Amino acid sequence: MSDELSSTEVRQHARRILLELARTINRRLSVEVREIPGQQRLQVSLSHGTQRGQIELALKMVLGADDDAVARNDLRLRLKRAHDTMMFRPMPDHRLTVKPVPPPGGNLRRGQGRR
Repeated sequence: MSDELSSTEVRQHARRILLELARTINRRLSVEVREIPGQQRLQVSLSHGTQRGQIELALKMVLGADDDAVARNDLRLRLKRAHDTMMFRPMPDHRLTVKPVPPPGGNLRRGQGRR
């Protein structure tokens, strides 16, 4: 039973770390954390208004961010990248939307110049 309790405490601690980091990115950013069964990974769902995003993180990485400033900053940057990806639409590919430019002179046919 102590193993169950300690694993529950570990998961709650990981959630707390992720919530603190999400708050530093944007105070309106909400975080939902789920375990992936059979793996030591967490599925983190981010939401800000109607925007939604997801990221998977190793539990070991999240827990390592508690006492190591470099690991904490790395985890914050991963969350920030996921946040920025969901908030900003990608630039459109203008190569697909380019309309052909008509030749100079407009629609004049040969021999029908101005009189």
